[in-house]
Amino acid sequence: MACRRCGAAMFCSRALWIGVPLWVAVMTCGGRSGAAQAAAVEGSCPAAGGPGCGDGAVLPAEDVKCVRWRQTGGCNPNGPLEQRGDKACTEEIPMGSSGYCHCGTGATKRKARLSTCDHRPFKCATECLQVLRYTCVSWRQTGGCSADGAREASKDQACDASIEPRSSGFCECGDGRVIRKPGCEHGEFAAPFKCEDECGREPDLYEELGIDTSAPEKVVKQAFRKLSLKYHPDKTQDDPKLTARFAAIREAYDVIGDPDKRAIYDSAGLKMLDDVKNGKVEKGPAMNGEVKVSLEQLYKGAEFKTSITRKVICRGCAESPTDRCRKCNAGCANEVEVRQVQMGPFLTNQQVEVPSKQKCRHEQTELLVEIEPGMAPGDTLTFKSMGEHQPKKIPGDVVLKIAELTHKVFRRSGSDLHTDVSVSLKEALLGFQRSLTHLDGRRIELSFDAITRPNNVMQIVGEGMPSRGDPTQQGNLYVKLSIDMPEDGALGAAQREWLAANFPG
Repeated sequence: MACRRCGAAMFCSRALWIGVPLWVAVMTCGGRSGAAQAAAVEGSCPAAGGPGCGDGAVLPAEDVKCVRWRQTGGCNPNGPLEQRGDKACTEEIPMGSSGYCHCGTGATKRKARLSTCDHRPFKCATECLQVLRYTCVSWRQTGGCSADGAREASKDQACDASIEPRSSGFCECGDGRVIRKPGCEHGEFAAPFKCEDECGREPDLYEELGIDTSAPEKVVKQAFRKLSLKYHPDKTQDDPKLTARFAAIREAYDVIGDPDKRAIYDSAGLKMLDDVKNGKVEKGPAMNGEVKVSLEQLYKGAEFKTSITRKVICRGCAESPTDRCRKCNAGCANEVEVRQVQMGPFLTNQQVEVPSKQKCRHEQTELLVEIEPGMAPGDTLTFKSMGEHQPKKIPGDVVLKIAELTHKVFRRSGSDLHTDVSVSLKEALLGFQRSLTHLDGRRIELSFDAITRPNNVMQIVGEGMPSRGDPTQQGNLYVKLSIDMPEDGALGAAQREWLAANFPG
């Protein structure tokens, strides 16, 4: 049997049969040797796990039950236990508490959904149904600076191996869960990681949609549509595990599918989104700029990318001395705090600016510019929350004003177009024909068989600029005619005599 990801021979078991160890169901591919396959099948995987072996402990399928929520301190799921914060399996775990779901019974236990304080509300009863998703299989290396690039199976790593963040690939976890890592420039400011840690933690919103953090809006929508069809309750027949997956997918898309919410999530996490929802956070200032476009682009419409340089907050670096955080050396904007200030015999509360503990860096950010047919100079394009990050604020917008480049043939006036055409004296007297190439490449044929007077203007209805929002409505094209008179000495004596004798008036 061949693996759909890497083409290597593999052993797969998709069923959770009664009495079959849990790790059998999470085995996938990775070019394992026959010995490795046999080890996995016979239950002799090493305690540390490895490619095809999960991350160690074996849980029989019938024993996957919820024990309770274990709370930890310091907003760290690996922090000291705080038993007073433990909760029953059916209680909702609110944002603001860290810890993990304790799953399994008897001597064998497993942690699921290791969470910091910045997490979505959930219940451990649901998470333990999905305990396979928190089991590591292996690191899968890919090429091309993409998690979906060509597989490089020889560079796969065990679950406990430290992975360089500029490496592209994915952590393969149980139950089909994949954590994508595009690597290359996307990993420049990331920390090294282990797949056993990545698989153990709660999924982030990008992972719920099966995409990485660099995914454009179009890819986000496509991923959501695909997953919605797969996990819709009408198809899953009220399976509690699959119903939970659908709810998580819907919740993730509500954020990542909204440019404003996505930018807030990227800069400050879920807690900031909650504060925004409750009206506790103000928006930062907008970044203003200009984008130059041609008259052809304004006529036909266009789509292209431009880039801006902005400051972004390095998440998790407020008081961290790590190598990753040392690269964040662009000062963040000051924060505003309310402090007590002595005013004579009284203490009063005043807002004061204080240096932020957050760390920032400069980032080149690509923006997709979409020019609608009929847009005009001075129109603006707004990219919500794509501006500079400021601590404790919603990122401001980026506002780009359209500037029109000079065209060598046409001039624009509102919805009309203007151009100039020169005719010879002979053509002015006897008529002429001309051909113009329009902004969309079409040929416009001009014909006039009467006498042309200087500065005459021809009107061609419906060949001007389209109306923004309704391209079926268009302005007119105006062609101003000028006459090229003969140069001095161009007429001989005989021609002058003939004109004197035959020219009217």
